[in-house]
Amino acid sequence: MNRTFLIAVERSGESLGLDLLMRCRAAGIEMQWEGVVGSRLQAAGVRNIADGEVLGVMGLVEVLRHYGGLRHLFRQIRDYLQRERPDAVLLIDHPAFNLRVAREAKRLGIRVLYVVGPQIWAWRQGRIRQIRERIDEIFLLFPFERPLYEEAGIPAQLLPHPLLAQTAAAPGKEVARQQLALADGPILALLPGSRRSELQRLAAPMAQAARLWQQAHPDWQIVVALAREELRLPWRERAGPLAGQIQEVCGQSTELLAAAERVLVASGTATLETALLGRPAIVLYAMQPLTFAIAKRLVRVPHIALPNILLQRRVYPELLQSEITPERVVQELEKLPIAEQEQALKPLRGLLQGDDSDSIAAALRRTLLGQE
Repeated sequence: MNRTFLIAVERSGESLGLDLLMRCRAAGIEMQWEGVVGSRLQAAGVRNIADGEVLGVMGLVEVLRHYGGLRHLFRQIRDYLQRERPDAVLLIDHPAFNLRVAREAKRLGIRVLYVVGPQIWAWRQGRIRQIRERIDEIFLLFPFERPLYEEAGIPAQLLPHPLLAQTAAAPGKEVARQQLALADGPILALLPGSRRSELQRLAAPMAQAARLWQQAHPDWQIVVALAREELRLPWRERAGPLAGQIQEVCGQSTELLAAAERVLVASGTATLETALLGRPAIVLYAMQPLTFAIAKRLVRVPHIALPNILLQRRVYPELLQSEITPERVVQELEKLPIAEQEQALKPLRGLLQGDDSDSIAAALRRTLLGQE
């Protein structure tokens, strides 16, 4: 049986990994899966060989602080590839790390499928040469990316975004409230991110802004969605005493968004989930100051929120770094153009439909099984 090594640790990466596992099974692609994966993929039958939590760090300074852990993980993966020689590797996101893994795989003659293109449309466009040398095929999520890769001679498929199915299956507002055991009344949802580093920077200002909002609007409930159980303690530590006044749900962001009237959301995949559910929102983005200063000089796109990038307009307000004060957040919440946002978000679903299942299955056979 063919063997594929998979790297997918964070929630969004795991969702893509699970989708690809199901596509393989539907296409009759029999595969033994091993890798560095999160709990959901382990439950789906992928044997985990190492702890990949360190891949959750983001930002230049944060990566430097965790360099030892990242180097140790890379050595574990390198040793595994050299010893086991799987037929293929499937790498999801984390370009700085995974392109090094791809280089090692290609050196060993292992086929490489990369999922979620490095953001060369935003910065470091010269990286396209590395990608061409190190991978056999790339699966993308956003239609504007494909021409960049195809012009460089890199075979590219467009995946239907996994959030399409997830949000289409979301419960209605009243059912969602019942599922979460929430009382009647409007809800302000907080989505502070799935990484500890995001919680460290956003938990306190989100909690403070939510408290200010509730003081002005006593009938509103404040509820935070935490991506994983182990984030409860970091959330409570950073939110401080206010955490006791905020209801928590864990692993149920879709249900909370379905129930909410307004949302404060960390920049990332959650902004797209929020948008596909048509929820009015403000996007918050905070990094280590030095990392932000460097990124500001390098990044070439006018927006940071995925819905804004896809729609090529600032539908969701974006607050960055020092702009994230409780007072400013509440001001933006007060003046949200809710009807305009809801209307502007409607085209998003059509932009994320992707290629047909047969084309994707053929690409999986090429890269995972070596079948032309």
